[in-house]
Amino acid sequence: MWNPSKKIRTITSKILFIVFSLTSIFHVLALFQIIPYQYLWGGRLQSLEEMYVMESISLIANAFFVFASYLYLVYLKNGFVPTWIRIVFGFIAFIFFINTIGNLVAVTNLETLLATPITAFLSVVSFTLVPKYENQTSEL
Repeated sequence: MWNPSKKIRTITSKILFIVFSLTSIFHVLALFQIIPYQYLWGGRLQSLEEMYVMESISLIANAFFVFASYLYLVYLKNGFVPTWIRIVFGFIAFIFFINTIGNLVAVTNLETLLATPITAFLSVVSFTLVPKYENQTSEL
């Protein structure tokens, strides 16, 4: 079975930490209406109230993803990643897989062309953190 090395997992979790942090900033900009809500959520939002609800949920989810990425790095540094955090990344990978499908059927071309590759990338990268990891130190 495929089992990414500690180095790949470290790079992956750092990438996710950075991307999720930047995505959180994007959702803050949307909440402050710096990004027009017509370009968000596949162009399906009908009002500012809908935007506030959906973007608040997105911001909370992204804050959770940032925290999970940080925790993964901490566990990895200590040499053992518990099952529960690997399950969390399986869930995150699944969420982004479903989101990728949603982006493919978005009303706005911007979301289809820009967000689809990003969410597909996040799904694949998140999945690399799912396999079991224990520090493989050899005793001589």
